[in-house]
Amino acid sequence: MLIISLIIFSIIALFVATVLGIICALVARRIVRRRNLSHKRLIVLLAALTPAIFIGLEAVLGLIGSVYISETKGVDLGFGDYWQAPLSASHYLCAVDMPETASIEKREKGPYQEGSGRVEHLWVLNDSVFVVIKDKKAISDIDASSPETYSLYLFHRHENGADTLLNRADTLQLAETLLNRNLEAKTALTPDDYFNRAQREAHKIEEPVRHTIVIAILLALWAALLRFTKKKECKP
Repeated sequence: MLIISLIIFSIIALFVATVLGIICALVARRIVRRRNLSHKRLIVLLAALTPAIFIGLEAVLGLIGSVYISETKGVDLGFGDYWQAPLSASHYLCAVDMPETASIEKREKGPYQEGSGRVEHLWVLNDSVFVVIKDKKAISDIDASSPETYSLYLFHRHENGADTLLNRADTLQLAETLLNRNLEAKTALTPDDYFNRAQREAHKIEEPVRHTIVIAILLALWAALLRFTKKKECKP
């Protein structure tokens, strides 16, 4: 799945770089003709390659930053069929294929057994994360008429092992518990929302640093080209 994602990304990136490269080359060619600049082909070539260089540097530095963040902050890269985002220092939200299949696991002791089931909704309040899990039914309880059971857990994002079972009840009792704790449906996050939010928080410093580095490299390339052109123009 990861290879497929990379192939699709590469095809899209190549298409975008080609289209933008053609546009930049046409604009640069028009400018060098009007101003009668020397080394026209070199300037047009760099203009055509600038979008590809930008996308390539963004991809490489973005991958490096994502790997670093994944290792240090426990947030998944976002490629492939596996999703992961931390709930606390000892537990994380994970899913395979689709975020809707999300469950909770421990970092050291394997699958999270108590309250094991599918994560339905999450609420993030300051440093606390409330999680509603739809419990798996035991084999003896498999009956269409038996009510669904839900568990409400509390996690503290920067504490180790701070998972607390607040309530285990059916649908009506759960709704009452959520109401008492001011956990409204309109503020609830789906697992997909939580994954995306965790990625944004993890990359809030990495992204501007990456963009700054890429822009600085491109400006340095253009500055070196203009300086080279100017020196050539000064020669008798």
